[in-house]
Amino acid sequence: MGLSARHIIAVSALLSLGGCSFATDALFPVFGEDEATAAPPAPIVSNNATSGEFRPAPVASSSVGQFGGSAMGTGTFVNQKVSQFNSELNQLRGTLSLRNNQLESIRAQTVGNASAYHGMVGGIKSRLQVGTTPGNPQLMGQWRSSQEQLNRIEGDISNMNQLAAQVAADSAMSSYLLDSVRAAYSLTGAVDDDHRRLRGMEDEVNQTTVTIERLLNELTTDIGRQQQFVASERENLMELASNINSGQLYGSQQTSSTSPQMASAAPGDFSQRRPLVVIRFDRQDVAYEPALYEAVSRALERRPDAVFDLVAVSPGTGNQNLSSGSARRNAEQVLGSLAGMGLPSDRVMLSAMASPTAQSSEVHIYVR
Repeated sequence: MGLSARHIIAVSALLSLGGCSFATDALFPVFGEDEATAAPPAPIVSNNATSGEFRPAPVASSSVGQFGGSAMGTGTFVNQKVSQFNSELNQLRGTLSLRNNQLESIRAQTVGNASAYHGMVGGIKSRLQVGTTPGNPQLMGQWRSSQEQLNRIEGDISNMNQLAAQVAADSAMSSYLLDSVRAAYSLTGAVDDDHRRLRGMEDEVNQTTVTIERLLNELTTDIGRQQQFVASERENLMELASNINSGQLYGSQQTSSTSPQMASAAPGDFSQRRPLVVIRFDRQDVAYEPALYEAVSRALERRPDAVFDLVAVSPGTGNQNLSSGSARRNAEQVLGSLAGMGLPSDRVMLSAMASPTAQSSEVHIYVR
């Protein structure tokens, strides 16, 4: 398989590759130990990171005698082409030095964002572990800050994707340069010294190609790892929101008297009430938020002090427990949407019930 084909596969893999969850102790393997000689421009993400596991090979001198010829050159057309190739290679290596510094900056930024996120979530869980008031507004504020911190990590992933696209373009340039060098062997009017210089140039371009491929592979791995981490933590945040509403972590001992906002509703509890919104999760990616926002906004316009019952509805009969099943996950998703719209958590009461008429998991919202 040619270099350009590997490049295409590597770029397409950026959108689909899964990865391990985030870990700060072994994120970035060492690429090499050489130091780039050119001072790199400013990275796309500003920080004070100075480490550089990956370093391109030193930029080659632009002297015409570098690849085995005399300092004055041979004066042939092929000699002129070699000098042109040498200049293009130096420019490519300087660009790779910039790419490396950009990657190190993004990595350092991601480490900082992930550390801050884990600190926020850990603080919330520690408070819930010993118990607190249901719907504690302070914890809900920390929950929103955690969500914002996770959004910053998503921004880091976006920066990595942009950098990967740039490195892919560098890979294409390296492939083109290598093809040009090899094509120059067939040019007429060359002397033996010209071909010695071409062979040296070919070796240098091949080394640079390996450097680019390593950088692209590292970007692919980092992107997959962070995407997996963010997806997992999105689910964890939804569960944490329910914990905040209950005033303690799921799994700890609790009674109905210590958790008034978490209850299992009997099927008839809401039979005489008309739901404000019914969300049926009968397919993937139900786009419910626009209608939910409009309905809740109108309800608050009519009754600014309104309180909402958010009911997880499962198909079947009998009482349901909100702490398990797809109904809980869907209810947590809707709760997160309401929180994102600015509705205080202490104005949302969570419960669950079964419905013999429901064909799929549903979420009902009532006003009281």
